[in-house]
Parts: sequence; C-alpha cells; structure tokens
Amino acid sequence: MIGLFILWALFLIVGFSNAVNLTDGLDGLATGATILSLVAYVIIGNWQLRQSCVSYLSDSCYTVRDPLDLAVVASSVLGACIAFLWFNAPPAKIFMGDTGSLALGGLIVGLAITTRTQLLLLLIGGLFVIITLSVMVQITSFRLTGKRILRMAPLQHHFELKGWAEPTIVIRFWIIQGLFVAVAIGLFYLEWMPR
Repeated sequence: MIGLFILWALFLIVGFSNAVNLTDGLDGLATGATILSLVAYVIIGNWQLRQSCVSYLSDSCYTVRDPLDLAVVASSVLGACIAFLWFNAPPAKIFMGDTGSLALGGLIVGLAITTRTQLLLLLIGGLFVIITLSVMVQITSFRLTGKRILRMAPLQHHFELKGWAEPTIVIRFWIIQGLFVAVAIGLFYLEWMPR
C-alpha cells in the first residue's frame, strides 16, 4: 500500500511540476495561475482547521495534520508570488525559469497531498492540466497522423500565433483558472456538507 502511494505521489510531483513549467511561457501566466491555486489552499487549510477532528468528532471532520501550518505555507508563497508578479507582469523585468516553475508545481502537489485533496488538484490546477493536455494531444496527433491540431503547443502559444495579444491571453487564462478554483472550492465545501 505504501509503495502504491509513493508511486502516486511521484506521478503527481513529476506531472504537476512539469505542468506548471509548460504554463510558464508568457509573462505572468504561471505566476497568476499559481496565485489562484494557492488561494484555494489557504481557504482549504483554514476550513480544515475549523472542522478538525481534534476540535470535535463528527462525520464531517478532517483528520489532516496541522492544517493551519499548511495554510500559512500556502499564504507565504502566495505573498511571494504576488510580489514576483509585480516585476513579471508584461513586459517582464525578471523571469521565473525552470527552477521557479518546477518548485511551484511541487509545492502545489505537496499541499494537495498533505491536505488530502489529490483528486481535487485536477480542478485546483485546471489551467495547468489543460495546457499539459494540449501538449500531449499535439504530440500524439503529430506522431500518429503527421498533422498538428494546434498551430503550436502549449496552448498559450497557439493563441499567440492566432494574433491574440500576450496580456489578453494571460488575463483570459487567469479567468479560466479562477473558474476552475471556484468550482474546486465549491466541490470541497459540498463534500463537507452533512448528509
């Protein structure tokens, strides 16, 4: 059982770290999407603290260890990302690069595992999932048929080649990520509701 969990955790870490890395192609895109994901984990950590099985035992309590500490970690990185975005907004004066994007992806997976929301991660990081799927579909299509579905992968570059301005792509993708996060928080709350 532990071996299966280790494989699952490694799959999530590698997959999500690379997903955030693929998203880091336009000024501010990965940072803004990560900020929205971290907001979700600040909310989840605070909610789990207030509904902890340590405080009271019920059918809807959470057995997550140290949820307030997890919310503090998420809010600390959230603050760092907001400060970074000040200088990374178009036109960027500083860049995140692989080191930053891989670390942020790993952090988001770490928060998902420790808050026990690994499946909800598909929605909390919905934009990252879509961008990764766009690369996978493009590569699969080209290898099987020799044709490309998108003008260029990842997805944000496809819209760039269609003539969309970089700030337009970034803001619209942030909106999509915000919708994913809102749905994820709604599902998280729905799961808690007493039956």
